[in-house]
This record gives sequence, C-alpha cells and structure tokens, in this order.
Amino acid sequence: RMDAGENLIVLDSRPLDEYRVMNIPTGIDLPGAELAYRVHDVTPSDDALVVVNCAGRTRSIIGAQSLINAGLPNQVVALKDGTMGWHLAGHALEHGQSRGAPAVSPDGLARARAAATRVRDRFGVRMIDTDGLARWRAEADSRSLYLLDVRTAEEYAAGHLPGARHAPGGQLVQETETWVPTLGARVVLVDDTGVRATLTASWLVQMGWDVAVLENGLDGVALETGPQPSPAADIAAAARAEIAPAELKAALDAGTAVVVDLALSRTYKAGHIPGAWFAIRARLPASLPRLPAAETLVFTSPDGVIARLAAPEASELTEARVMVLAGGTDAWVAAGLPLAEGFENMADERDDVWLKPYDHDGPVEQHMRDYLTWEVDLINEIERDGDHRFRLFPA
Repeated sequence: RMDAGENLIVLDSRPLDEYRVMNIPTGIDLPGAELAYRVHDVTPSDDALVVVNCAGRTRSIIGAQSLINAGLPNQVVALKDGTMGWHLAGHALEHGQSRGAPAVSPDGLARARAAATRVRDRFGVRMIDTDGLARWRAEADSRSLYLLDVRTAEEYAAGHLPGARHAPGGQLVQETETWVPTLGARVVLVDDTGVRATLTASWLVQMGWDVAVLENGLDGVALETGPQPSPAADIAAAARAEIAPAELKAALDAGTAVVVDLALSRTYKAGHIPGAWFAIRARLPASLPRLPAAETLVFTSPDGVIARLAAPEASELTEARVMVLAGGTDAWVAAGLPLAEGFENMADERDDVWLKPYDHDGPVEQHMRDYLTWEVDLINEIERDGDHRFRLFPA
C-alpha cells in the first residue's frame, strides 16, 4: 500500500531513542501520550489510514486503541508485529531518524482537548484541584502518593510543578512499576493542557490504579526548571572518596586503576568507559575476585548513584583503594571522553535485565521470532492469571 502511494500515515509509538534504532520508512515518532495530542497536525485528512507501530506489538496496540478511544475519525490499525515483523518480512528499515511532529496548532489542540473530554467521560477519569492535591500530599505518610508529569523531557525541564517527577505518558502505561512501585498508591498526573494526562490516566484507570488528573496543574504556580533530580541525590556521604573524570583518565592511562561499571548490562553494552568491567552490585563478593589486580577500584554507574551505594560495601571486600567516579559515566561523557561498546569485560553474567531482541550480539532474527511468539501468548497468560485487575469498558 505504501508502494502504491495510498493515503496513509505511519506513526511510531516508541520513545525517540528506540525509534532511532530502527523505524518503518516515512514513520513519524509520536510516543505514547503524544499520539492523541499531536495526531491532528500530522494526519493529512480524515480519509487517511493511520498505522501505529512499535518494535513488536504492545505499544502499537495501546497506541492504536488510544486513537480509537479518542474518537479519531480515521481508520486506525496497529501494524502486526511492528518493526520486527517488518524486518522479518524482508522489508527495509530506516536507522538514525528523528522525524517528529510539529508544534501543536490551535486547531490541533482544540481537537485534542475535545478528544480528551470524550476519553475522560467514557473511562471516568477523575479530576483533582490543587486543594485536593494538597490534602493527598498531607496524607502521603500513610498512603503513598506519586505526582507525575507526563509531558516530554524537554517540556518538563523547561518548567514543572515542584515535587513532580517526569514519567512520559506512553512509558508510564508500558512500565508502570518503574514510576509507581507501590500497589494501592494514589497517582496524580499533570501536564499543561490536560490532554496527555487524561489519555494516560484512562489506561491507568483500566489497569485498576487510583489515579486523578490535576486540573490546570501548571497555571498560577511558580515552576521549577531543569532535569529531574536523582531520587538519591542526598547519598553523597556514602562514597568514601571521589575521582574526577580527567583524573580517572590519567589513572587508566597509567594502569593504576580498574573501573567497575554497575550499569544495566544493556547500558554497559551500548557505551562504557574503555576497559571497564561490568558487575552487578548484589554479587560483588563473587565478582570482585575476577577483576585484575589494581591499586584502585573506581566504581561508576550512569549517574553515579548505585556506584556510591556500592563503594562502602566493596571496601569491606577488597584491599584495594575504593573510589567513585564523580557524576558517574554521564560526567565522563560530558567531559568529552570516549566510550567503548560491547561486552568486553564481564565480571558477571548478563542476566540482570531482559535484552530486547535487537540488543543481542549476532543474528537477531530468531530472538525476534521468540519474542513475538511470547508476546502473542500474553493473552493466554492473562486468562490464566486469576488476579489481574484490568477493567473492561464497553465501546
């Protein structure tokens, strides 16, 4: 249909970093909650076929259903098996793209707000005002409360409600436990127009969460700026000693230090300090003896937090001097220092986190097939799960 020049548009519902890895030709990146918010400004006409895809199936199905729930007049479909299915069918993918939607137009915003109203009414999305939020915050010692800003990272950094954490809407639905780990907690979502918060909340309602949208949440409030602070920014005292990136580079060049990287294995593979050893914090007693002898062990992690926590533990397990890279590997990158890729030095098995099919070394096609088989079978897993909380809402 693409070759025939039919009137269709392809929308990729993954975050930009995943979209850049591989995307369907002509596809536009509109992750998660951005779909219903921005779709009106990228759809050429109400007659165009809207095809939503992700890497596999889950986010394409959620994204397509979100547009259907929002009342988009177009025919909306999910691409079966996503970019992996496209690749397995022998079609070419694009790589390194960054096609996104333009800024939302006044007409697009009006239509998106109307869609959000329809979704709010259908799924019973609750609204809360600032007084209600204040009451819930006062009760947070007895019942957990999560205040989450579902806009883009750039919008969050430009100005967000004090105390709100960043949780992009689509990923919040996909990986809820990452941002809301406490079962039974209250969840309050906020954005600038209510559209993305409402669409995200509609899925959390279906998933059984006690969720509300903060009405006019960014209006009349002094906003904080900057990226999200580390949740453990107050643990600096946990580190016995720090070393700056330039000092570490000199120590590595002199052969007097060994770096221990506590990042997730897939993060380590994508980029780590050259020569660093991958290790898992919980297994340090077994992994430290596998390291080469060195005067100094320097622990790092992406932002340095896990490294700070691990350093005192490691000091009890080795005679070497234990230090922490100030600012973690992020600071090393910010200093313009090089990274290496791959699994070059492994002090532990890379079983700490699930790898995407295309994260594996060598041919990935069988990993793709295995993943898609597992994903298709999820419906049967749900039927076997007697305590899932998903609520059904009639069309």
